[in-house]
Amino acid sequence: MKFKKITLLGVLVFLLFPIINATAFSYIDYIKDGNYVFFLLDLDKDINVEFNITHEGDGNFTLFLFNERPTESNVKEDKSLNNEIFSNPSTVKYSLDDDPYINYTAPGPNPKIYYIEIILVDGGPDTFTLTSTITNGTHTLHKDLTRYYLPIIPGFQIEFLLVTLTISVGLILILYKRRRKN
Repeated sequence: MKFKKITLLGVLVFLLFPIINATAFSYIDYIKDGNYVFFLLDLDKDINVEFNITHEGDGNFTLFLFNERPTESNVKEDKSLNNEIFSNPSTVKYSLDDDPYINYTAPGPNPKIYYIEIILVDGGPDTFTLTSTITNGTHTLHKDLTRYYLPIIPGFQIEFLLVTLTISVGLILILYKRRRKN
């Protein structure tokens, strides 16, 4: 009877106090050539962050860190990397290695939002794993990265709008004339 009570008490303690696991943020995804993935995170002054990408196949991944919100993917129509990304003033750091790695410490007195872009340039499709560790001195902070999607707002196609409007007005007029005849 004592054994059952002790076991029950032990299970309740484990349920009330979960085991704390101090691991880094990890994200796994499968993408094709020319595809990209964005993440964002906010960093305070003197916070250090490490990003590491590993992959399973022969994919050629690149890793970029921006200090301003990206408005384009930096991938050309032919699925190659746009060279303007290297001269972009918002590009803080980048890595073109086989397993890209960035280590960055946030400067400045105010918190700032940073954006991470992962691009599969060629050798895909491939599965990658992004691992990020955020530290403040000797303490590991438990911050997850947030997935970010480019705001793609297509414009209206005037030709399509005019054709649809013409067909709709034509059908309404035909139906109206048929009803008047009856």
